[in-house]
Amino acid sequence: MKKYLGILSILSLYLILGACSGSNESEGETTEESTEETTDNQEESTEEESDGSMYEIGDTAEIESFEWEVPYQVTVNSFDQAQEYDGNSLDSLVSNAGDSHFLGIVNMTVKNISDEPIVIGEYVYPNMVKGGSSGGEQYVYDLSEEDVSQELQPDEEATIDLVYILSEYGDNEHFELTFEQMSPNETAFRLPLE
Repeated sequence: MKKYLGILSILSLYLILGACSGSNESEGETTEESTEETTDNQEESTEEESDGSMYEIGDTAEIESFEWEVPYQVTVNSFDQAQEYDGNSLDSLVSNAGDSHFLGIVNMTVKNISDEPIVIGEYVYPNMVKGGSSGGEQYVYDLSEEDVSQELQPDEEATIDLVYILSEYGDNEHFELTFEQMSPNETAFRLPLE
């Protein structure tokens, strides 16, 4: 009986030591894999930041709709700040608008570079965000409906206005017009305040 107990003890000790040494190897392998993944993610991040995804007024960006996988080009021609657009005053759009509120009018050219027709408003949907922040404002559909309802044939372009209700506060020096926000295809135009 003592003989069997001794053999059983030795086998148990052997299994415990084997399991412990095996878990260290697995942990080391996992750590190496994790380090490699982190390095890859950091490299991708750096590539995204340096690939020119922040454009200026006058630049043309080629963008692909993340949801529909349809490419299009956008050129932001101008960004104006006003109290009125096409006969619509800021006060008629926003009750209790403060002194810091204004209409941000983005004039841009959209070109369909895909093989199929697109309706601008279904594929091109930019948000306006304060420089360096997330979230954003959507354009006033009622003021831009006619423009964004246009259908563009392949290689056709249209120049449209998108109107945003914005406010200036703090030391904010610019806004960003962001396309395909929160997707791998996110592209932004820097729009300085006057």
